[in-house]
Amino acid sequence: MKIKMSWKGMTAAAGVALMLIACNKENTGPMPEEEIISAEDNQSIIDETEAVFTYNDELFGGLSSLRESAETGTDSVGNPGKRPLKADKCATVSRTESNGIITIVVDYGTAKECEGRKVGGKMTIQIPVKPPRDASGLFTQNITYQNFQRGPRIINGKHTINLALENGRVVTKEDFTETTITTEDGKTITFSSTKTRKEDAKGTPLNRADDEILVTGSTTATGSDGKTFKSTITKVLITKVACRGTGGIFPVSGTIEIERPDKPKTVVDYGDGNCDRTYTVTSDGKTITKSRK
Repeated sequence: MKIKMSWKGMTAAAGVALMLIACNKENTGPMPEEEIISAEDNQSIIDETEAVFTYNDELFGGLSSLRESAETGTDSVGNPGKRPLKADKCATVSRTESNGIITIVVDYGTAKECEGRKVGGKMTIQIPVKPPRDASGLFTQNITYQNFQRGPRIINGKHTINLALENGRVVTKEDFTETTITTEDGKTITFSSTKTRKEDAKGTPLNRADDEILVTGSTTATGSDGKTFKSTITKVLITKVACRGTGGIFPVSGTIEIERPDKPKTVVDYGDGNCDRTYTVTSDGKTITKSRK
């Protein structure tokens, strides 16, 4: 069967075809650099804040398990009420007490290579002494970072960690304020963030290997390109303890929305739970896959 088409119909069909081609090119073209930079800067913030939180947690043998006091327990060298601090072969670790405040300093000194990583600077932790026996009081830390480095990036700023009760369950709430990260190539990211962190023992509290850490919160930042953005966790970020051996401290699932003035939203998606250190970045109909070393 032959189909006759007028010149008007042919023109209209050609126009539709051109529009489809144009749309296809738009959706498959390269993502604007600004979207990529914002997503990468936000990932650097996540990487660094998770790294210092985890180091702090390991330093004390677990933030949520105990709080230092002046009367119960002793550390490995006999100091009453003091939990043993994790040894760090690259740093001088000191602990003093004055006016009801315990001060712990991790000092790497001048930047250097140690045990296969770059280290340098200082972290100072201040903790109020626990009230007398049978008195209540949740764990609080006020931390400052001064050119603190345990890898490729440097962090400066203030960090507060509090244990809080939600529905009868202890959760960790933390804030970073007046904080900067110096990236591997010498650029600066400035940010403030608020997070809530919960642990899910998956029904086996004595088996930490299957635990998951669930994080929610938001961040406001000025990126390494001088552009401002806000990121909000829209689907809880999950980190698996079991993945730390292969995937390190990295979300295995969850989503984040990044907003910039007068720009389309960018969505970062960490996938379906695999320990693969990959995520996708989607903006204005375009999606790319990124991998973190």
